[in-house]
Amino acid sequence: MTPDPAAFSLATRLQGEAQPVLTGVHASGRLDGVLFELTLRQTFRNPGLHPLEVIYTFPLPPQAVLLGFAAELQGQRLEGQVVAKAIAERQYEDALASGDAPVMLERLAGGIHTANIGNLAPGEEVVLELRIAQVLAFEQGRLRLAIPSTIAPRYGQAEQAGLQPQQVPQSSLTAEYPLTLSVIVSSALAGAVVDCPTHPFQITRLDDGVHLDLAQRAWLDRDVVITVTPRESRPSLLVTARDAISTEAPIVAMATLQPPAASQRPRIALKLLVDCSGSMAGDGIHSARRALRGVIGTLQAADAVSLSRFGSTVEHLATLPACTPEALRQLLAKIDAIDADLGGTEMENALQAVFSLPEAQGHEHADVLLITDGAIWQADELVAAARDSGHRVFAIGVGAVPAEGLLRSLAEATGGACEFATAGESLEAAASRMLGRIRQQPWSDLRIDWGGQPIWQTATPRCAFAGDTVVAFAGLAAGSPGAVVRLMATDAEGSAIELARSEADAPCSGDALARIAAERRMAMAEEGDQLAIAVDYQLMSDRTNCILVHRRAEADKTTEEAEIHRVSSMAAAGWGSILSAADIEALRGTAYESAKLDIDAFAEDPNLVSMFLAQDSASFERLERFGFTSNNFATLRELEWAVMQHLSSGDVWKEFDATFPIEALHPDVQQAFDQIQALGLSQQQAWALLAHWVQLRTCELTGPEADATLQTMLSEIDPERIRLAIEVFDRVLGGHALDDWSRTRAQRVELAMSRVLS
Repeated sequence: MTPDPAAFSLATRLQGEAQPVLTGVHASGRLDGVLFELTLRQTFRNPGLHPLEVIYTFPLPPQAVLLGFAAELQGQRLEGQVVAKAIAERQYEDALASGDAPVMLERLAGGIHTANIGNLAPGEEVVLELRIAQVLAFEQGRLRLAIPSTIAPRYGQAEQAGLQPQQVPQSSLTAEYPLTLSVIVSSALAGAVVDCPTHPFQITRLDDGVHLDLAQRAWLDRDVVITVTPRESRPSLLVTARDAISTEAPIVAMATLQPPAASQRPRIALKLLVDCSGSMAGDGIHSARRALRGVIGTLQAADAVSLSRFGSTVEHLATLPACTPEALRQLLAKIDAIDADLGGTEMENALQAVFSLPEAQGHEHADVLLITDGAIWQADELVAAARDSGHRVFAIGVGAVPAEGLLRSLAEATGGACEFATAGESLEAAASRMLGRIRQQPWSDLRIDWGGQPIWQTATPRCAFAGDTVVAFAGLAAGSPGAVVRLMATDAEGSAIELARSEADAPCSGDALARIAAERRMAMAEEGDQLAIAVDYQLMSDRTNCILVHRRAEADKTTEEAEIHRVSSMAAAGWGSILSAADIEALRGTAYESAKLDIDAFAEDPNLVSMFLAQDSASFERLERFGFTSNNFATLRELEWAVMQHLSSGDVWKEFDATFPIEALHPDVQQAFDQIQALGLSQQQAWALLAHWVQLRTCELTGPEADATLQTMLSEIDPERIRLAIEVFDRVLGGHALDDWSRTRAQRVELAMSRVLS
């Protein structure tokens, strides 16, 4: 049988494998109203005899915004800078080759990040510090804060979801990374009931709020969940802060609005879809059964329900046109019999199959309730298909580390909602809260009235449910009066009605709110503006990385090529049939310590790599290119020299075009020229701008005559087009060295990983 490249694998390590490099994580946070800020300190140590390039992929809350990134090495602390991705990668590679110690942080989809630590010398220890912030929303009367610590194995090809091979997380059964955590719930939530259902905590009430500290040793093997339930309902708020970056909209406003109870639908049609793939075995499937039983317990005789389960295939177990007591008893028996025995997580196919089920007679459009851990990689196509289906998708995320980013995207795109219930939380209560939403008559044509015309505003959610909070952002001009912000909708007669209005104003100090708002605005901005927003506000994105470089003294520079060390994640508690939360403790210290669970099958199993490359010609061609040495192409510095020599000679440009060998142009240079000419600039102007861009990187001039001629040419070009051209060169060529067409970071790392083939 041919192995499935998307399947998970269990690899065994030999004695003498590298010792753990990640030694532990300390986290401290503060919840002030609905704003949560967290500082993470990750400690890495090289216990071996050779320098390491450490690569660690880890999760952060998917809605969190990075406020700061620093690295402490040999008593020196440096703050990172967010720059265009290509520039960061080139700085990292240059520092790595020079024997210095670069550190680069990358953001991937769904809150996943990768830290790259270059040239960590034997015996050295480095501490990475990340500061993040996120806005929470009251949902059904409570705040639920989830701090992720590990990434469970996911079905599918991570590379197709945009990850490079070295970024794909690995899971290890024997890895142990201790976690210490303290959280302050500020006095703004005084009197609230604070609970941590996932971990034992010591809770102390002090003047500045409630202090929570992990009561015993914990591990990076499950989400830490904290719930805060005020004893009284919270008012709708308008929160404002200064935006020091924007001159057009120097005030940023955040409205948190709570809609009233809506009328109830007399009956509902519900399509239940439960994940029975292998990743749900263990704690996941037990939680799914409990959630389904909770749903069945709330159904009424007039309701209609179907039950389907999926993995690699889809099975439709039942369709009930009416939920009679006898029919529901039979359905409960089928629920008790389901198991996680259907292989891979083909979620998109399963949703399409459920969307295609016929609607129950006499019912309006059915809603889908999905119960899953969300453990898949390819999400964009799934979300798009669900949006186009016309169904609302409601999701209950189960397991120790549910994929929150995917499930929230799916629910928000379709007008549904999410609940999460990990070990220790009541699945029945989560199901009851979800059915309460589904039974509400949905409000239509939601919009925010800011009391005036904002400079910009974020999109209004597709839906609003009583008990939940609608959160929206806007940018206001200087001097804008404090306004009452209203959540509006349209009633059945077509008239505008007010659902909620801000009852209190609250100023917010610092830059956290402005940067969170900029991150929301960046998602809506034109493609050409996204990079500028990210750099101006120092935001991580798919176009930017955060980079810093510890410069070593000449005698301390590493001269030996660093070995790549990918830090494995701890296996998620209760994931799959391999272990449950209790099994983890039982296995520690046993003979199983020699086993290691690796989900990156391509890097660890040469046979699977060969099969994959044989079946995927594009990947094979890409791998071939990594060994390519392009000495025939003129380097960027040589191109700049050729342009400046031509300017010194006084010859006309057509002679330059005729004599310069076009085959000497690297394809990326030609691509940059094509994009610049698309801006309305000529080939000659593109050459001049290339020379100018290279000089900006080197801070070097050629000679007075050539430099004067170049400046004359540049003075004839619109400054805005010069700026756009520089952005093109940064984006297309910024990842290359000036003196050779060396491999990009992705090429170099994948080539190192591919040595398993030889």
